[in-house]
Amino acid sequence: MEGVSGRKKQKGSFLLIVMVVMLVMTFTGLLVMEMAMLEEVTVSNEQRVIEVHQVAYSELESQLAFLEANPLNFHNALAGNQSLAVIGNPGGCSSAGGICQTVTLRYISDGPPPAGYAIGSYISRIFELDSTAKLDGNGATSSQTLGIIFVDSLSGS
Repeated sequence: MEGVSGRKKQKGSFLLIVMVVMLVMTFTGLLVMEMAMLEEVTVSNEQRVIEVHQVAYSELESQLAFLEANPLNFHNALAGNQSLAVIGNPGGCSSAGGICQTVTLRYISDGPPPAGYAIGSYISRIFELDSTAKLDGNGATSSQTLGIIFVDSLSGS
């Protein structure tokens, strides 16, 4: 009789151990799933930050080409900061989850002309071109600035 009673106790304790192990495995699985979801959100946010950076930087390149073709904008910026129309992503803010942009041309100071230009006839005008892009929704922002030296004729200033 004693042998039968001991076996019943062992079967009950085995069931309890299996239940505890299953419970631990369930919580471990939930933890792994939670970590995977958190990592997915983190990677997605990093991807959006990189996208915003690239949009702001590529706008600088587009604006520089525009300013080289339209130097009158440099003269207009001498009176104060000049907001420029966005070239690379013009309708960004209006679309859902779009990237809003601002572009500003800012006059900094004058300096001597670069080598090869006559000192009495030319002057260097130093400007900053600032492109700011902000992702509508998660708040990712990138502000990129490019320094520009515009060689201007003293007779035209």
